Amino acid sequence: MASLHYEVLTDPAPLQVPVAGEERQGSVYVIVSNPTMDEVIWYSIEIRVPCGQADGDLTAHPKTITARVERNTATKNGEEPIVAWDDSTGVLTVTARPNTLFQEAGSMALVLDGFPVSSASGLVLLRVTERAANGARVQKNPVTLSLLKQLPKVPRNFRAKRSLVAGGQDVVLQWDGPDTLTYRIQGPEGTSEAVAPRQGTTGWQWSPTAGQDPKRDATYTLIATSPGGQQPGYFLTTTVHLRSPEFEGVTATTGIHSPWVEGTTDRGRIVFTAQGAQIRDAADGLGTLSAARADVDTVTAAWVRGRESDAGWIRFPSDGIRVGRGGGDDLGTVTADKIGVHGINTQWVGDRDSGKGWVEFPQSGVNVRKDGKQDWGTVAADLADLNGINTKWVQGRTAADGWIEFPASGMNVFQGAGSRQWGTVAADKADLNDVVTHRAQVRERLTLQGGLTVDNVLETQDGPPRLIVHGRLDAEGEVKADRTVTVTGDLTTVGMLRVQGESRLQGKVNAGAHLSVRNGGAWIMHTNDGKVAINGDLRVHGAFRSDS
Repeated sequence: MASLHYEVLTDPAPLQVPVAGEERQGSVYVIVSNPTMDEVIWYSIEIRVPCGQADGDLTAHPKTITARVERNTATKNGEEPIVAWDDSTGVLTVTARPNTLFQEAGSMALVLDGFPVSSASGLVLLRVTERAANGARVQKNPVTLSLLKQLPKVPRNFRAKRSLVAGGQDVVLQWDGPDTLTYRIQGPEGTSEAVAPRQGTTGWQWSPTAGQDPKRDATYTLIATSPGGQQPGYFLTTTVHLRSPEFEGVTATTGIHSPWVEGTTDRGRIVFTAQGAQIRDAADGLGTLSAARADVDTVTAAWVRGRESDAGWIRFPSDGIRVGRGGGDDLGTVTADKIGVHGINTQWVGDRDSGKGWVEFPQSGVNVRKDGKQDWGTVAADLADLNGINTKWVQGRTAADGWIEFPASGMNVFQGAGSRQWGTVAADKADLNDVVTHRAQVRERLTLQGGLTVDNVLETQDGPPRLIVHGRLDAEGEVKADRTVTVTGDLTTVGMLRVQGESRLQGKVNAGAHLSVRNGGAWIMHTNDGKVAINGDLRVHGAFRSDS
């Protein structure tokens, strides 16, 4: 009879043998205890473990076993036993240190773990040999411990063959379990499908039927029940993830992170780049974005066009924009309520109605046309600031206004009414080299800084200034001269001739009426009614003759 007490525990209990090429690991715990209140003199404990693939073998891989002592209350501190595992013979030896006693009511756990359980189910016997003192001699005490290996009786290891698949048609679920149970798979929609029974197997596999394959990540539940209901049901779950899931709708409160998003039937794609997003078609080329409205800060595009194939388009060369029409390279028309630009380069500008006025831009300047034709048009403006105007004629805004034409000789001013009737020029000042006119009327004062010449009538001369009258000078009023008046011909006055200063007559004086010579206010000589009266002295230096 052994001096110490032995019992064995396993994890799992019982040990599960592997099926379908899987590996099932296990652990064995041998509990050694002193059932008395006396110390026991012991020397060693040897446990022989059967190794191989037979139903009575623990493992086929003894080299994987790790041996150690746990929960040791059998020895004092510093007196821990020596543990040795021989993987070639399958023997665990625990040796006490010299003069070490197994304490009263003490115990220790000898652990063998980390090994794969052999594949055949059955009973495994562990042979224990205890060397302990029996009085004065050393006695070997044999002990046999037994443990059980068996096939699993409940489903386990419910899993997806591949947890990440490209599409729902690639979903394959696998599990291990006895063929004595009835299995059903419950899908993400809550409906379940029975799994066909298979005799003599512990490895199971299932895939959804056509039309039931998932469109996005799905969780499946394995339901296992016994046919008679003697055992409770078992429920295991696993989840399959799709690389390209499909959703009826997505609501995200903190964002969605994805390198790209693709359609289901039409394989258009949105690819997210460091700069933003790209629209791609099914061939991974740049695609088309359709929307009722786009609100963006900036659009960068080679060209923009309407939805129809013959619609207008806009291209963006390096120097600006180019507006075209149709499928070719023909230039198109820009229609806008208002346009603000720094400059416009164009051959012509016209109204929206092609029958109205238009402006063309030849090399020489600007041509204004009317009626959509080549006829000259009219420019209407409040103010025109020009360096020069080349025109045939100029007129006021209405047909009744005066107008000016520009012949080769200068310009002509006409009235608005009538047919080429001379008009009137009104000005504050006119600075002219020559004035050629049929008549001239001066309302106030006429000042001539040069001279005045009236052909065959009169002229003015310089040095000293004088007025020369080539014909007769008729003065209906007074003629007054502050200085000398020289008359080389006849001087005839209809009225009175009054000379304030000296008068010198070299010819004959005929006075048809009264002749008076005065000195200041008093008269000296005067004639009156055929009589000559002298008031003062009469001095005659030549002959004096009287007929009476």
